[in-house]
Amino acid sequence: MRHIASRHGGILVIAHRGASAEAPEGTRAAIRLALRYRADMIELDVQMTRDRRLVIFHDDRLERTTDGRGRLGMRRYAELARLEAGAWFAPRFSGERILLASQALSLIPPPRRINLELKRTARRRALIRQLVRRVRGTRTAGRVLISSFDAGLLGRVKAAAPRLARALLCRDRPRRALRRAIRLQCRAFHPHVSLVSPSLVADAHAAGLRVHAWTVDDPQEARRLARMGIDGLFTNVPARIRAALSRIPR
Repeated sequence: MRHIASRHGGILVIAHRGASAEAPEGTRAAIRLALRYRADMIELDVQMTRDRRLVIFHDDRLERTTDGRGRLGMRRYAELARLEAGAWFAPRFSGERILLASQALSLIPPPRRINLELKRTARRRALIRQLVRRVRGTRTAGRVLISSFDAGLLGRVKAAAPRLARALLCRDRPRRALRRAIRLQCRAFHPHVSLVSPSLVADAHAAGLRVHAWTVDDPQEARRLARMGIDGLFTNVPARIRAALSRIPR
């Protein structure tokens, strides 16, 4: 991934589900706001519908962020496209819809990067086939980082499209996860913020991996992680974290 580093040579500000503290997560509004705040990368969750369409959505079920019910993977895209996906956050966002992955990719212009997180699924082969097709179709392969908690899924991505940059997510046992990331030839390692230490960052760097921590909304914590040599921070408030990092002497 040629442009994984910040254009300013500093720490990547990664908008978690877009600017999700100020707009409904994963929607057109959240993506546009993240772009307005000059996030270096935008992180979005990818799932597959019953009819094998790739959509941007975090939860397994629809209830929290739409007016629908049930499991997303059991619904066809035509049904999902009619759901209200913004009013739950604030009335002014009424009319937001669940995006196709291709629509989301088309919204994010270069040089902004894109982190697509793949959720665990029993339909791995179909998911990866559709993913590779959409990324290539939108000509975003050089700006996309594919991440997942599922090391096996990332292994399949590596086999299907070895040039797509990959990152392993980690919520516990970071040393074991880092070893897996190295074996998978990942470009980046994504540990939970509570797991980050100077030695973990140093060991990842020694193996050629960048370290992006999730999820950091507190400016003081962002500056603490910067002192450890972190490469990127996932945040729901990209404007706040960008401002905090800009005050760190280079």
